[in-house]
Amino acid sequence: MRPDSNPGNGNEDAGIRVGFTITDQEFETIRALVKSKTGISLGLHKRDLVISRLSRRLRALGLSSFSQYIEVLRQAGDGGELVQMMNRITTNKTDFFREKHHFQMLADTLLPHIYAEGEVSGKRVLRAWSAGCSSGEEPYTIAITLQEFFAERPGWDYKLLASDLDTTMLERASRGAYDSAMLEPVPKNLLNKYFVRTGRGEEVFYQVKPELRQLISFRKFNLMNDTYPLKVAMDFIFCRNVLIYFDADDKARILRRFHQALKPGGHIFVGHSESLMMVKDIFTYAGTTVYRKI
Repeated sequence: MRPDSNPGNGNEDAGIRVGFTITDQEFETIRALVKSKTGISLGLHKRDLVISRLSRRLRALGLSSFSQYIEVLRQAGDGGELVQMMNRITTNKTDFFREKHHFQMLADTLLPHIYAEGEVSGKRVLRAWSAGCSSGEEPYTIAITLQEFFAERPGWDYKLLASDLDTTMLERASRGAYDSAMLEPVPKNLLNKYFVRTGRGEEVFYQVKPELRQLISFRKFNLMNDTYPLKVAMDFIFCRNVLIYFDADDKARILRRFHQALKPGGHIFVGHSESLMMVKDIFTYAGTTVYRKI
């Protein structure tokens, strides 16, 4: 779940062309609402994005102004149109094996360490979290990495939580169906092993196999919640290209909650432009955009 970084394509900007405008006060109201419900800080430069993304909702609801739309949002409470609005304000850019070095580090360094400790202690359990999972490419890549690692190491119980605020993306991720272009980063041997080709002609897509899908639980989750009701502590967390959209105070609060959610010595993977310097008292550098819980 990430706010978009560009104003959108021509279709999304249709709202601007047909004359929808937003006043300073209306924009501030929507900014405040997004901030209070998600923690996301929409910069002033996101004004056109708000217009373009929400104009479709105004047309769908038969509204002629953002003031009317704000009143609909106020009446909706925490459900209904508020969910629709959040789904449109956020965007979800992700790919299979994005930032490949993270999965190399996971397979070559972190998983062998977790495995060795588990074999010694007898606690052969691994739990991980993809926070801001978008349309599912990240958690499925993690699941593939886990399956490959444990294929010849039986007796382990490993599962993955995948969460996002965008219910539309969560539904898509749960379906686990992707077209061939989206799967180009997946090595051919892994594509054949974990996906089933289906459809004909231009309708060809690939479906995640059940043995991979069953490793993942998809849940709606707001990182700004005061507490994270996780049943067990996590061995590692992926939260990539999400934290950059929160202000400094909220980012630090989220990271401290992640710290609480991790096992002692657990790891967090963040995006290529993200840093944990503001919480260096609780996390230490462990690799390129990878940090270990102190």
